Amino acid sequence: MSSAPEGSAARPVVLYRCRTPTNVLCPCGAVARRLRRLEIEYETHRVPYRRADRPEIVELTGQNRVPVLIDGEEVIHDSKRILEYLEREHGEGAGAGGGAGREEGSR
Repeated sequence: MSSAPEGSAARPVVLYRCRTPTNVLCPCGAVARRLRRLEIEYETHRVPYRRADRPEIVELTGQNRVPVLIDGEEVIHDSKRILEYLEREHGEGAGAGGGAGREEGSR
């Protein structure tokens, strides 16, 4: 694993997304594809299908829909806003790592 340059804190990127097994059929997949294309290293937390079973999403955003992206101190929800944020903050080809998202065990 690479470490952050001295004097800068690592910015963990976490994608909360639905349990859809493909990156083609849903807005969550569009965000995952963009993260990979930009070569941004990230963790994936899959949330339950039932919106009522997503208290962590409500706590983060005040609503119960995914995708939600956490980039350091930034919490962004809504796939369109996330995609715009990624282009603005990370730009084309401005990768921060290996780009292979890592699955985290979550409900």
